[in-house]
Amino acid sequence: MRTITTAFFVAMASTVFPQTNGNRDIKEDSLFRSVMLQEVKVSAPAKTKMKGNSMVTRVVGTAIATAGTAEDALARIPGMMKMKGELQVIGKGAPTYYINGRKVHDLSELQSLSSHDIKNVEVITNPGSQYSAEANAVVRINTLKRRGEGFGISVDIHGDVAPSCGNERTSSTANMNYRHNDTDFFGGFSFDNNHLKRYDTEASQTTFGERSESFSLAGTTHMSQRYNTLKMNIGMNTMLGENHSMGFCIERTDNIKGIVDFSMEEDVFRNGSLEDHLLSDTHTNSNGLDSWLGNVYYNGEIGTWGVDWNTDYYKTSQESNANTLEQEYAGERTVVAHSDVSSWMIATKLVFSRPLGRGTLLAGSELSFAKRKNLYEISEEAIANDLSEVKENTYSLFAEYSAFIPKAGMLSAGLRFEHIDFSYENQVKSSENLSRHLNNLFPFVSFGTRLGKVETQLSYSLKTRRPNYYLLRSNIEYNNRYTLSTGDPKLENEIRHDVSLNTRYKSLGLSLQYMCIRKGIYDWTYPYDTEGRVLIKWVNFEEPIHRFSAFLNASPTIGFWSPNYTIGIQKQWLSFSLPDPREADGMRTVRHNKPLFIINTNNAFHLPGSNNGWQLELNSELLSSGHYGNAEIKNWYWNLSCAIQKYFLKDKSLSVRLAVSDIFHKSYNNVRLDLGNYILTQTHILGQGRGIYDLQQVSLSVRYNLNVAKSKYKGTGAGKEVRERM
Repeated sequence: MRTITTAFFVAMASTVFPQTNGNRDIKEDSLFRSVMLQEVKVSAPAKTKMKGNSMVTRVVGTAIATAGTAEDALARIPGMMKMKGELQVIGKGAPTYYINGRKVHDLSELQSLSSHDIKNVEVITNPGSQYSAEANAVVRINTLKRRGEGFGISVDIHGDVAPSCGNERTSSTANMNYRHNDTDFFGGFSFDNNHLKRYDTEASQTTFGERSESFSLAGTTHMSQRYNTLKMNIGMNTMLGENHSMGFCIERTDNIKGIVDFSMEEDVFRNGSLEDHLLSDTHTNSNGLDSWLGNVYYNGEIGTWGVDWNTDYYKTSQESNANTLEQEYAGERTVVAHSDVSSWMIATKLVFSRPLGRGTLLAGSELSFAKRKNLYEISEEAIANDLSEVKENTYSLFAEYSAFIPKAGMLSAGLRFEHIDFSYENQVKSSENLSRHLNNLFPFVSFGTRLGKVETQLSYSLKTRRPNYYLLRSNIEYNNRYTLSTGDPKLENEIRHDVSLNTRYKSLGLSLQYMCIRKGIYDWTYPYDTEGRVLIKWVNFEEPIHRFSAFLNASPTIGFWSPNYTIGIQKQWLSFSLPDPREADGMRTVRHNKPLFIINTNNAFHLPGSNNGWQLELNSELLSSGHYGNAEIKNWYWNLSCAIQKYFLKDKSLSVRLAVSDIFHKSYNNVRLDLGNYILTQTHILGQGRGIYDLQQVSLSVRYNLNVAKSKYKGTGAGKEVRERM
């Protein structure tokens, strides 16, 4: 039996706001300095305003500064919210993060960064041409400038327990920094343990064949796993005068243990009559999962030109062995599968910028060269082994100009050109070899203006979504007796036309978005033979998806109460004419047009008294039933959570946070896929792709910072989107 893998489980929320050119006005900086002299005393409401193509929220000196971690703070930033355990830019899903201009590769950084150290946050819902054509949203976090030299250390201990499924997750992080004059040396490590005792779902699938013959499977699945991961990093950066900086960073990740046990028990029906009973147990051991990431950078000014150069090197490999024992009426058998995957990438990005007329000109280039090798061997004679290689080289040029038009507003326009050389080589079946060359232009334009106290911004962009390299495989993999899966090296890139309108009045924000998605990438299921087996395959939709969203956000500060409320609707139009032998003409129209309603409320209460350090929270996430892509969410999702937090010591360097999420255990989805001649239903779907199996959790965090200074590291990284596809 298959497991739901459609894209909506990753990001379900929706809304939009705008990008900045990084300019600071004197009045705002004066306020920042004033607040810093007060040692981040909460004395003013959070102020959000539009700047160019971004929405900028001041954090320092506001109630958000005491949120805890950067992740806690971002959930309270206008234009963002947390849904299904993941931070979202409203209407855009998970964004790409930058901290002081440096691209974030590991999201655990958002948990190790204190909200006290954040100056402001820029939410960019329609990134310009300097960003990858796959970047749907960008969040830039700018921290306060800390002074001082010497040694600093930050220690963080975090633990989650989900009682219902026995999911225990603990992490320990230590980061060290030594600063002397204009040079920083830094390093750190983290150890993560994820132990899942038992995660259960119920599922049923039915396939309709010729002469209306039907095959049905209904039963339960059980999964347990244990992962231990060690991450280490070391680096250095230095200032050469006032206008030049350079440095390097090396990161290493080791999967010390990776064990998954998956069992499935189901009844098999033919035309409604019980035909078989299948019991399947799979033990998977992942060995040698490791990765290296290196970055070198230069950031500075040469005359009137600003220069930003980054080069990244990335290498990863993973070997796994799976043993499946299957028992059925006819007896039992064992299927053994072995896979060995390795990936390699090098990318470089060079950006020039300079003032020009009333605005700023930005231009540059980004190059990436990637390769992935895949070996798959299986004892099942009906399935062929695989030895294949994917290569992809991308060459990009981009230019963007932003200018202020007197008595009108700020106009930004840009263009990104990408040339891609792609090749797929199957050394077992050479007839599947493929080579193609793509040339694409990605335009971007936005206009922002102020009408009295109302700020408005209208933007259009053309974006893409590329399949990850795993989806470009052609070999068939064995899931169980009745379910096989594969990819398709002929998959095309998804194309997205995005039109957004954003307005803001004081603490109120309204966002409207229309998106047309062509060649959408989703999984599809086909009958594989006449014995009830099915094949899961990734495809491009021939029909476009039209999607509209509207969201209203309110984020005032009322005394010691800091609410952040978002309410909205997301509606799509998608229909298929699909084969169904039960119909007289053999076809049936399936529509996926039911809207989704989203209500997200965050309430933070800072107990009276300027220095007591107490904070209480009561938050709620509500998502209705509806359609997303080719899946239907059958139930309403609700996550009610609360937290209590306390800062200790005179400088508030020690913090303790206790949180309870999903109090009523309603944060999951039951899902149905209707693909004409194939129907699948599955219960308790959440975010398994992110290692989240139950949001009913009790979490305890302890964090201590000693003489921690802001890093001067200015490496922004290159080729992040390519690396994430490996």
